[in-house]
Amino acid sequence: MKMGKYDNLISFVGKPDDAHPDMNWDGIGRIVWMDPGAMPGTTYFEMMWFYAPREPGPPTHTHDFDEIIGFVGGDPENPKELGATVHFRLGDESYTFTKSVIIFIPAGMEHSPIHVEKVDKPFIHFSGGPAKSAYDKADAE
Repeated sequence: MKMGKYDNLISFVGKPDDAHPDMNWDGIGRIVWMDPGAMPGTTYFEMMWFYAPREPGPPTHTHDFDEIIGFVGGDPENPKELGATVHFRLGDESYTFTKSVIIFIPAGMEHSPIHVEKVDKPFIHFSGGPAKSAYDKADAE
């Protein structure tokens, strides 16, 4: 779709199926994704719907860059409520979220997995950071 002279800066695509072939995508609806492999010069960013409980994933890992991760409730009447129960690990501590949240993860800090225990209403998950590509953004242990 041709829109204007800056079309090369706009993406409507979701993460390709081969970006993380070992990940279970059940209960997830991909929305948008980009990284320098798909759009040279950009940073990594992805966004998806979670609409069902799911087992933990991805495994605990680190990055050589800072990352931002968020979980945002999908109810426009009550956006601060997540509408779900999400367990997440930061360093050596586990957290449980039931409210919309944004998390800063410094470079080198172990984090994950994401375990979606309960979903009363679908919610949005996003993550991003200055990675070279989605393929080498995580150094799984």
